[in-house]
Amino acid sequence: MQYTSMKLFILLIITTALSAACSSPHRTIKAEAATLDTITNINVLKSKGKAIYKNKKGETYIMRYEPDPQDSTQGIETIAPAPKGGASNNLPAVAETNKRCDSEIFDGSYREGAKTSLSPAALENFRTLRAFVNTLPGKDLMADSITGTNSSRIASEERNVRIKKAYLYAYSRQTDEDSHVIIGTSKKATASTRYFNVEVSGPPPADDTSFLVLKAARDSFLTKAAQNLCSSGYFFYENPLQVEVSGSIFFDKQHNGGVIGPASARPPDAWEIHPVSSFIYK
Repeated sequence: MQYTSMKLFILLIITTALSAACSSPHRTIKAEAATLDTITNINVLKSKGKAIYKNKKGETYIMRYEPDPQDSTQGIETIAPAPKGGASNNLPAVAETNKRCDSEIFDGSYREGAKTSLSPAALENFRTLRAFVNTLPGKDLMADSITGTNSSRIASEERNVRIKKAYLYAYSRQTDEDSHVIIGTSKKATASTRYFNVEVSGPPPADDTSFLVLKAARDSFLTKAAQNLCSSGYFFYENPLQVEVSGSIFFDKQHNGGVIGPASARPPDAWEIHPVSSFIYK
């Protein structure tokens, strides 16, 4: 009787293990992938909602699309009309909307110098994203310290950091040619996941001292992400990619309050790494 009971117990363990294997995440992903279209133009994802994206290296990822709640407020620049015939022009400046992909260099104006330059500070290393964000000053102190739209990097922003382990959730190309890149603390979204925005900047002009570093970071980011992304919204990896990110920190007073990012993975405050000086897929 005891022998029979032991056999039944062992059989139950084996059956449970086989059942778990059949319902493993890899099998679930494979089953889902079989129902999705494969695309090579990332912009098509906006209409499909979810698809398999095949990048320029031939790598495939299940990706989904989510709108950018702030898209209608992005990219408004005040531009003075050009004078005609060389004469001076006293016409008032007009609001003009930038367009994505109309330039391969930074195409914005708010705190342009800080966004396209690196702090000379020594590099600080952090094993995780959470360890880094725990060192950031409060938003009220920062908002009071930044006084204008052309403000240079202030003392609290004079930091270079390296986050050795984080996860890439989503990215969105903006009208100033920066990419909002949403990273998180865990490889799967949970209620405790902390999200953070790191900006892969559109580089400054080629004669700028930061050009080579920022362009190299952008090129590295684009080895898996899509260079031809010219649609609004956020493009998500269903299975976030592990990355290492370095750069100078920046407080985005223009969007103070944690409004940047998609609804499902929004950073809670206005701190960023901006610009990114190194972006490495692990």
